[in-house]
Amino acid sequence: MTKLQAQYKDLKKALKRLKEALKQKATEMNRDASIQRFEFTFEMSWKLMQSIAKNNNINLYGVKSIIREAAKLNLIDNPIEWFDFLEKRNQTAHTYKKEVAKEIYSTIKKFPNLVNKLIKDTKAHIN
Repeated sequence: MTKLQAQYKDLKKALKRLKEALKQKATEMNRDASIQRFEFTFEMSWKLMQSIAKNNNINLYGVKSIIREAAKLNLIDNPIEWFDFLEKRNQTAHTYKKEVAKEIYSTIKKFPNLVNKLIKDTKAHIN
């Protein structure tokens, strides 16, 4: 199994776990678990984008650059949406503040749709 194939497989697992958490009752503990699962799903997403770019001989550094290039490679549709989730990812260090945690939790419910599309659109690059 190649690194790219492993990343793809791991992202699918992470997305499944995020969806499971988001389906649960919105308790404080589940909110925190959902945010944690969002964090690692987001990280796996941009790292997969980066690996695909590298396979296309495009070396990038910085998550925003990687997201922009992923849009050029038609892996994602709207980099602005991904930038919004990057901002939420960066805010997760402050989830000890209840209001920040609630805001992130309500926003990340939309994230699985973007990751589903990423998985669908990256499948052709995984082989």
